[in-house]
Amino acid sequence: MSLFTTNLAIPERRLLLKSLLVLVFSIILAWLTYQLLYKNKVEELKNIQSHKLFIATNLFSRELSGLGDLLTFLASSQALSQKNDQSSQTQGLTLQLKQQVNNYFIEFGKNSSRISQIRWLDHNGQEVVRVEFDAGEVVVPQVTSLQNKQARYYFKQGMQVAAPNMYFSPIDLNVERGEVTKPFEPVIRGTIKTSSDTHLLSGLLIINYRLDNLLTTIRDHNIPEAKISIINRQGYWLLHPQPDKEWGFMLDKPRLNLKTESPDLWHYQNEHPTGGDYILNNVLSSFIPLAIFLSAEPGVNTNELLFYATSNPNFLSGARTQYLFFVLVIFLSLAICGFFIIWREFSYQSKLIALSLRLQNEQQELKRVNDSLTKNIVRQQLLQDELVEANKLSSLGLMVAGLAHELNTPLGGAIICVSSADNANEKLKKSMLEGLSKSQFSAAVELIHSSLHLAIVNLDKAVNHLKHFKRLAIDRVNEDYIECLLNEVVSDLIVSLQPLFIKTKVVLVEDIEANLTLLSRPGIISQVLENLIMNSLQHGFAPGQTGIIEIKARRFGENQISILLSDNGSGISSTMQNNLFDPFVTSGRGKGNIGLGLYMVNQWVTKLLAGQIMLNSEQNSDNKFSTQFTVLLPINSKNPEVNNIN
Repeated sequence: MSLFTTNLAIPERRLLLKSLLVLVFSIILAWLTYQLLYKNKVEELKNIQSHKLFIATNLFSRELSGLGDLLTFLASSQALSQKNDQSSQTQGLTLQLKQQVNNYFIEFGKNSSRISQIRWLDHNGQEVVRVEFDAGEVVVPQVTSLQNKQARYYFKQGMQVAAPNMYFSPIDLNVERGEVTKPFEPVIRGTIKTSSDTHLLSGLLIINYRLDNLLTTIRDHNIPEAKISIINRQGYWLLHPQPDKEWGFMLDKPRLNLKTESPDLWHYQNEHPTGGDYILNNVLSSFIPLAIFLSAEPGVNTNELLFYATSNPNFLSGARTQYLFFVLVIFLSLAICGFFIIWREFSYQSKLIALSLRLQNEQQELKRVNDSLTKNIVRQQLLQDELVEANKLSSLGLMVAGLAHELNTPLGGAIICVSSADNANEKLKKSMLEGLSKSQFSAAVELIHSSLHLAIVNLDKAVNHLKHFKRLAIDRVNEDYIECLLNEVVSDLIVSLQPLFIKTKVVLVEDIEANLTLLSRPGIISQVLENLIMNSLQHGFAPGQTGIIEIKARRFGENQISILLSDNGSGISSTMQNNLFDPFVTSGRGKGNIGLGLYMVNQWVTKLLAGQIMLNSEQNSDNKFSTQFTVLLPINSKNPEVNNIN
């Protein structure tokens, strides 16, 4: 078996494993996507139904909130109260009082379009006064039409509630003479018990409050996503999207009941008395209880309703179908893309295996070339270090040459003066042997004195030059961080460079703030400034061109010193400014420059002095200076982090 076939067996096994993983991943992702989309749809539907339920319950509560106040106001009227000048009417009312009560009921009922009946029953359940309201019309039945309501539940319950408490009946349909009135009149009855001690009649005041307009308003809010139903605690519908299912308990149709049609939903809502959501057969049902009136009397029925919002079955079933199709597309897309990527990867791996043998040989060749390049880089680094050292030696040579030039004048003068004094001394000796006059002696002494004085002055100049050079030389070789004055460092440097400026028309100006003390390496600072000065002198000015190079230093903030080296030379081109501090970058390579001056300046400032260096240059500028190097040095270069402490 060939090496290529052996290496290909592993990718084939990986191809099968990855294909299986892609298939499983696509199925899981498609299923999760389906669940997420369906859940979001259900949540959207819940929010719609919750909003509709809020509207329905709010309408219901607001409509019935004033019923108790109406009943209280009706019972507290002076027209119904027992007069002090009349005897108790426990058995009935006179015609005059009935007429008075009738008139009051008529005026009271006209103030509310929801009142359908106002009745006053005696303690036996017999209607004594009754006024009906229908579409703005007032109907006062004949005495013979008055009925006895002793058998009705609301009379029995109402008589059990002592005033001033009130009883409110469950919502049902109005019944006259044992028959449900048609068209249906949904009502709720409020009762308050009256006593002969306080009222004209001992019995029960009743207000029939019509709810047909309210139920119609709620029905008008139905939408396919949320159809409102109202159910009493026995499970019968008071409101249903299909009106023929309403009022089963009043129409002797016990099967028209939620318990019968959907026992699972009825069981679920019994387990969640505070409300909830339930999905059955692609129908989402949201429900919430609403307590309309709760009686304070024990043994009296409470009045609580359940508000349901149900969705159209097609809403969720259509969403399921849509989402299944969508996730099927996702599954196929993922699977196809995954298989394509795996197959392409397998093809690439096959090609890579075919090329790997060739690459192994090429890698050996590349390793050999790399080793050779590494050696060349090492040699280049050594050469760079040697060039840096050569640059330093060249700088030292310039300083030595300058020193020799500076020493030549004072030392030559001193020699001449000493020679003159020696000649005067010899002449004095001869004159003393031949005979010396006083004037000759005075002239000889004066000549010797002046010659020796000039010799001392010249020797002092030479000694001063030697001191500057000695201090500069010591600083250059000293690698310790010492405390130094910046003006002394600059002064020593200027003395050493003065011979170079004598040969040019460029003036070196010094402007150093007094007493700038810093803990640093003065030799490195001197080397930095020397390189910057030499860079300006060599590249900024043409031979014979006049100009100014200024060294200016000031305290910068509390913990830094700013050194500005500026010149009014030709400036630096913008193309060179981007990489000016890189090694071997120079504009004077034809003049023997190697391009390490500013590179070393940047290294010394940032690495050894813990400072920063910046350049600002503009060619053909009208400003006083065309090029300016800014060097920021910390007061303490040995521990620069101390300067950052607030």
